[in-house]
Amino acid sequence: MTRGRTLDDPIELARLVPAEELGELVTSIEVALGCRLAISDRRGAPLAGAVDAGAAQHDIDHEGEPLAKLAASGANADAAIALARETLGLLVHHARARDLAAATHEAAMQVTFGELTEHNQRLQRAVARLEELDRLKSNFLATMSHELRTPLTSVIGYAEMMAEGLAGTVTPEQREYLTTILGKADQLLGLITSVLEVSSLESGQLALERSQLSLADVVASEVATFQPQAGRRGIAINLEAKGESVVIGDRRKIRQVVSSLLSNAVKFSPDRGKVGVEVRPGPLAPGEADPTAAVQLVVTDSGIGITREAVAKIFEPFYQADSSSTRAFGGTGLGLTLAKAYVEAHGGRIWVDTVPGAGSTFVATFPIRDQELRA
Repeated sequence: MTRGRTLDDPIELARLVPAEELGELVTSIEVALGCRLAISDRRGAPLAGAVDAGAAQHDIDHEGEPLAKLAASGANADAAIALARETLGLLVHHARARDLAAATHEAAMQVTFGELTEHNQRLQRAVARLEELDRLKSNFLATMSHELRTPLTSVIGYAEMMAEGLAGTVTPEQREYLTTILGKADQLLGLITSVLEVSSLESGQLALERSQLSLADVVASEVATFQPQAGRRGIAINLEAKGESVVIGDRRKIRQVVSSLLSNAVKFSPDRGKVGVEVRPGPLAPGEADPTAAVQLVVTDSGIGITREAVAKIFEPFYQADSSSTRAFGGTGLGLTLAKAYVEAHGGRIWVDTVPGAGSTFVATFPIRDQELRA
């Protein structure tokens, strides 16, 4: 900010009082008193009034500082000088008050500007630190995921060999234990893989392997995988596929989208509940008019539903709509995060319609095969 005028600057009458006001003042006094009057600045340069008023003979001070010079002629010259002196004093007083207010405001603005600059600098340092911490966190997750997968792969491999009898005869009780070990190891491997893929998303390293595939076939395969788990709780999974279902995309990632939506639907549905799965043509996003722009995967459950406040956050990493749900149903809050990222990487959209206590319907869309895939 540039430096403005301050009260320490020398008093300049021409700056404090406009020439028009000085001219009106002189004219008024001359008319009222029938004399001639002239005003000069403190150095004697004419500012207003008649040249024939005579030489400037009267100095005017303001608070001990030279302000102006006055000249007057005529019968009422002394009265004109006195009136001009008094009036100029009032005019300068008010002008100085305005200067004081302006200087105070400018000083306050300078202080505020300085505080804002310092605050912005602190924010910039904080943002830089957060970005660095986020980078370190992503690197740590990626490193730890790789380090955890290596020994876990060995655990799974040796357990499978033991289950196949390569280390000797396995009793039924031992086989049951090995089955439990393999199931929990696969569950842990899936968790580690999810964390690794989330860290890849944050680093912008998501890549797709493109191929033509039938979404209906992928969904049918995943439904078959979840049927035993759902059957143990009496949950019926109803699958319906109609119309075109061929899309271009990454089979593994699309399968993971289907798996995440089915897993949540089965997990949160009550015993003897229902899960509906439908593959159909439809618009790419809510509110769009083209009914054949995409293939839609619609998964409906009869579970606990989601509150309005939680709907906006369920696709965020590690978010759980309710901590009690984590204890009751398990999960890390990564499935929907990855599903959203994979669907959008294919150029599609994912959203949810839900009523607390009345279940949820998730819709994921994938562009049909003649649309460009956006990675």
